[in-house]
Amino acid sequence: MDYKKQLIEKVESFYVDVVEEFKEAELQIAADSRFKSIFKKKNYDGNIEKLKDCKKTALSIDVDDEKVSASDEDTKEVARRLERCLVMFNGLCDAYIQLQVALKKKAEKEALKFSEYKEIFNKMQACKVSLNGALHDLDLVYTDYAYEEGDDPYNFLSGDSD
Repeated sequence: MDYKKQLIEKVESFYVDVVEEFKEAELQIAADSRFKSIFKKKNYDGNIEKLKDCKKTALSIDVDDEKVSASDEDTKEVARRLERCLVMFNGLCDAYIQLQVALKKKAEKEALKFSEYKEIFNKMQACKVSLNGALHDLDLVYTDYAYEEGDDPYNFLSGDSD
């Protein structure tokens, strides 16, 4: 398998195995945070574990652009942007985990100043904004990169099925 196909598989794995799993974990965290669940016991440890699993999966995606010829700028650019997304994603997971740990301590009656919480929360939000920008940048180059000449992206509209 050539490196282009491997890189496409890595990007797809990042989107499906990492980003989608993270979104599910984030939805669970948001559901735990709703006002309706104010008297319900929160599963901070479970949330932390899900976030760690997402980070572990992201860390398993190895972007090695040394196999790419020097003249293949498109592949190098996709690899660079994917690697940037992976680094930012891991930073976001770390920030989310830090926030969940702080909330767990607060739930266990340990002191947590609002300013400390706000600082952790703002860090997590900044990481999320940065990652969304990096994902957008990756999308821009990846869409053209993954497109195969001769493939009809609108084949499903003609009623012809394979």
